[in-house]
Amino acid sequence: MNNIDKNVIKVIKDAIVTVPGVASFANFQTEDINELATRDIDNAVEYTNTDNITRFRIHVILIGGVNIKDVINEIQIRVKYELEKVSKFTVKYMVDVAVDDLMLI
Repeated sequence: MNNIDKNVIKVIKDAIVTVPGVASFANFQTEDINELATRDIDNAVEYTNTDNITRFRIHVILIGGVNIKDVINEIQIRVKYELEKVSKFTVKYMVDVAVDDLMLI
């Protein structure tokens, strides 16, 4: 995770926190269910970088009762657009979203 530019992480975080239905980021590295929810986006984003595309996998926890497909789609659209806008559309991005849990209210 240390290899990702902090500006990129900020763009991802700012895009996701505005999506309705997202309860928090999910720490994909933990094995303890009590430590799954996190505010630290560094623990919620995986990425791979090839010559042609930069791919992110973002782990989130959603609020129970939301349309999961719509929320995932909205996260993908917002994050991809904001990253491309910052790079002035010179870099291609792929965004995968992993729903690690649902939070029942």
